[in-house]
This record gives sequence, structure tokens and C-alpha cells, in this order.
Amino acid sequence: MENKVADERSQPCDAQVHTTETQQHVEVNGKLNDTEAGNVYNRETWDHVANYWDEVQSEGGNDMFMQLVIPQLKQLACCKADQTVLELGSGTGIICRVFARLGARVVGLDYSERMLKLAEKHDQVENQARSEDGLHPLPIKYRLVDLMNFEDMDRRAAQLKEEYQGGFDIITISMTIKSLPEIEPLAKALPLFLKPGGRVIVVDLHPVFSKPAGHREIQIYEDPATGKQVMETCIKIKQYLNLPPVMSEAVRGQNKPVMLYHRPISTLFNIFAKAGFVPNCIREPAFSTKGGDPVHAQSYHNFPQTPMLMAFRLKYIPEQIDGEDENI
Repeated sequence: MENKVADERSQPCDAQVHTTETQQHVEVNGKLNDTEAGNVYNRETWDHVANYWDEVQSEGGNDMFMQLVIPQLKQLACCKADQTVLELGSGTGIICRVFARLGARVVGLDYSERMLKLAEKHDQVENQARSEDGLHPLPIKYRLVDLMNFEDMDRRAAQLKEEYQGGFDIITISMTIKSLPEIEPLAKALPLFLKPGGRVIVVDLHPVFSKPAGHREIQIYEDPATGKQVMETCIKIKQYLNLPPVMSEAVRGQNKPVMLYHRPISTLFNIFAKAGFVPNCIREPAFSTKGGDPVHAQSYHNFPQTPMLMAFRLKYIPEQIDGEDENI
């Protein structure tokens, strides 16, 4: 949606604008829940839009990454120098570089070969600058893996555990969950990568207030007491428990959309619980920009009371999965 907040001089006195964000439900191979086809489609899409995504995000990410995603990951991870960090769904390496600069040894896994090549390119540029300043290169490695293929992750975990002395202190999964048709294989594979006592941090679009469930609604009207235009925003939720996949632009203007998959909060946490993980911290960050964004009405900067993301830290408790709990 490209609507801008109208200047009060451009509207008649009784002007009222009411706009609601909408999304398109889609089918893949004739089926709304064809998980394998959806996974292939998203992988091909990320390869296709990688260059454009990289141009928009650059090496450090947009305002969502800089103001919400990265601060949450750093605070929840409590990363120390010389610890090991695994980023699942690493894309162009934005999060990998954040933790590498803190002194961690980092591995990024993704299924988009094009994204990983761009990540390596950014690392090379930064490492050249670090070399000129007498600093060591960023300790980052990238590998291909399919986060819906348990066998693929099992093989990769075995390789990395040998190389990284038993696994990783920290696993991060940022802005990846909603693009996966299934997350059960990923949840099941997490213990294979994790060191004893390690932690998993997940950050993604909020299951309630962001797409596909939450739709931004904007109303612009004239205040009868002052004659000034007023813009009010809210989130409209028509459905929540059961939603089909939807097409969505990861960044505005990309020429091929990705598919997003909705999971209610209970479903999301129960999947991790079945794999032995329980949350010990949950956060719901929102933009706190004073004055909002007067140019782009649809910006989440104009929704200061609405969390755009949900971030949570998981602890692995093996006894959680001893026996089948029919209540999960």
C-alpha cells in the first residue's frame, strides 16, 4: 500500500479516508497446504529477489532490523566473546556479522545459494577494511541447508559439531519461521546443533498483529473541534486460528512475493515444546519513533502500541520429551 498521509489542504472539509491492508490467499500446485511445493517456491523466490533484497537492506539491515530485530537478539542471546553462534536462515549475513563483531565464532545456514554468496561478498568488504585497521577477519562461515529437511540438518549438525567442539552456545532464528511451510523438522533438529546449556532465540513477525493474521487499518478524518486532520491506526484481525498461506513482499517493491505461513501462538510454542524446548523470556517489541512517519501512513512507526515482532528465548529440557504428552 502506497497511501501517504494527505495534507489537510488537499482534502475537502468533510473528507474521510478509510484504508485496510489486504493480502491474497494463494495455492501452490493446486493445494493451499502443499508444503514441499511451498518450500521450493520460497527457495526459488529468495534466489530470485536476493539482489533487490540486498540493495534495500544493505549490509546492516533496514530500520526493522536495526531498531527491533538486532537489539532483541543481542539482549536475549547474552553473547560473550569466543562463544559459538549458529544463525538459521542467515540470508545475506546481517545477523551473523552482528555476533561476529562481538567476538563470537559464527556459522550461517540458509537454503538460498544466492543469498549466501551475497553474505560472503559483504564479509569480504568488511574484512578488507578490518585488515587495513589491523583487525582480524570476521570468523564467519556459511553453509547450505534445507531447514525443512531433517536428514539434511542431521548431516550438517554432525559436521559442525566436530568443527565447533560439540555444537553451539547460541542458535538464532531471525525472520525465518513464517517463510517455512513446516517447522517441526527444524524444532526436532535444534538439539543436534546445541551445546548443553545452550539457548535458542527466535525473532519473527508477530503471530497476532502482523501478516497474515493482522491487517493495518488507517482512518483519516477531520477533528470537528479543531478542523485539523487526524490519523488513527489500528490492527484488524478477522481470522486467527486457521489461515491459509498468503503471498507477501518481504521488502516493498520486490518483483516476486514470498509465501508466509501463519501459526497461532499456541501452535508455535507447542511445536517447540514437543521437541523439548520451553520459553524463559518472551518480548513483543514495537517501534517507539516519536511522531511516527508522516510520509508513509502504513508504516509500523505509526502503530506505536502494536508490536510488529515477537521475540523469545528457548531452553532445552530433554526430560520434556520423555514419553508422549497428549496435552501438547
